[in-house]
Amino acid sequence: SSGINAEYGGEKLMFRKYYKFQVLKPLDIRTKFFPTPDDEIFLEAAVTNTTPHSLHMQKVALVPSAIYNVTDLNFLPNGESIFADSDYINPEDTWQYVFKLTPKLDAHEKANVKGVSSVGKLDIGWLSNFGEKGRIQSSQLQRLIQPQGELVVTVQKMPHLISTNKQFSLVLRLRNTTDRKYNLHLTLTQLPNAGVIWIGDTKKVVGEIFACSFIDVTLDLLPVKSGVWEIGELHIENLLTNKKFSYGTIGQILVGLD
Repeated sequence: SSGINAEYGGEKLMFRKYYKFQVLKPLDIRTKFFPTPDDEIFLEAAVTNTTPHSLHMQKVALVPSAIYNVTDLNFLPNGESIFADSDYINPEDTWQYVFKLTPKLDAHEKANVKGVSSVGKLDIGWLSNFGEKGRIQSSQLQRLIQPQGELVVTVQKMPHLISTNKQFSLVLRLRNTTDRKYNLHLTLTQLPNAGVIWIGDTKKVVGEIFACSFIDVTLDLLPVKSGVWEIGELHIENLLTNKKFSYGTIGQILVGLD
């Protein structure tokens, strides 16, 4: 708005005029979360230029919350940006940025975190085609935390491709997320019509796992048929409480011909 003063017959007059400007959102930002069994989170931020002109992208960063460390995956090992060919994003183009978030909490603390967690906020800066600076800082990005089980089983080492009749090893991590000691016994059973079978002793004494700690177990398998096959089953018993845990499948593997 603006005001103009005028003199008329010794009386000061004033009128006000309002100007209306249409302000368009220069960037459209969409985010996706991809959690992993190890409690890491991959965050994908898709940034679209909604203006009719190219924008010079100066910064796209993720500022993590207090419970996460962040790794920016938008740079090559030599430090060069994956968008090194040009820093200019054209109208209607979408650039995808990926960040890895690693929790600072230990297993016991993570097991007690419930509900919604703030992972951080995006900080984006750019220059318009006229050299005007622009900046967007998002609100805290929220992620729904799924409750953990008492005993979490994750695959630490397994080939993605193997030939038939070639033995391989699988490394499993058994993580005790409680504040109590476990003493575990492991039983392996074959899946129906399995293309990959367990070999060796199918009953193992894992031993003690202290509170909020883990143990790695190495198991041997033999692929007998080509194709994509699921690996399982696992049955684990806590000998201290007689509580049993069952895991139908723990992963998949591609078996090729010799």
